[in-house]
Amino acid sequence: MCGRYSQTFDLAEAVKRFSLKPPPFNSKPSYNIPPGALTPVVCAGGLRLYKWGFIPGWAASPGPEVTLFNEGNSLERKFSAEDAAPAAQPQAREGFINARAEGIASRPAFRTAFYRARCLIPADGFYEWGTSAGTKIPYRFEMRDKGIFAMAGVYEEKNGTYAIITAASNALMRGIHHRMPVILERRHEALWLDPKMRDSETLLPLLRAYDSSLMHGYRVSDIVNDADNDVPGCLDPVRP
Repeated sequence: MCGRYSQTFDLAEAVKRFSLKPPPFNSKPSYNIPPGALTPVVCAGGLRLYKWGFIPGWAASPGPEVTLFNEGNSLERKFSAEDAAPAAQPQAREGFINARAEGIASRPAFRTAFYRARCLIPADGFYEWGTSAGTKIPYRFEMRDKGIFAMAGVYEEKNGTYAIITAASNALMRGIHHRMPVILERRHEALWLDPKMRDSETLLPLLRAYDSSLMHGYRVSDIVNDADNDVPGCLDPVRP
């Protein structure tokens, strides 16, 4: 899954990277973005500020009494367990931070967004937690060139929310966690954003683990564990 990521670049860099028009809002660099944060995402119409925690448009207003799905739905039983934040298991109040690539085209929560409302989430790194002797240890993963990349996502315009799509991990991450965010190849970004593209046989093959040889990962400080710590030190490597 993906429960934290970073956008340490200026908004102008994202505008240039994705060939966009400057948006009517500002956004400062973030080193430790948690679920629930309002962050820039790239949609077909340009940059938007959306909340991380997808809530389907057909769901009622967020609240503890809301039930998003029928308990008897086999797809929900299969795919719900890992789609919410570690500190907030699947709840309508928080929304879904992740959407598994497997079944996304048919799952009730995401199928409409998959066909009609896909987005890119700009990032320059993300965090995942491994376990050693019962202790959670944070790691950071990024491109070898430390450049901006695009995670695949879906969004809901009605309530301004989004989720990051995940797939089975690549060789680099497999020892830390069995899931990772889908990072799109640059040549596939425009195709993913195209609202006219609704062919699942074309789109689904894009949702796969990224090439390990183009990435690297390293252990970071425990300060990442606290979402209030949005500081450059979150990026610093530490010795095991």
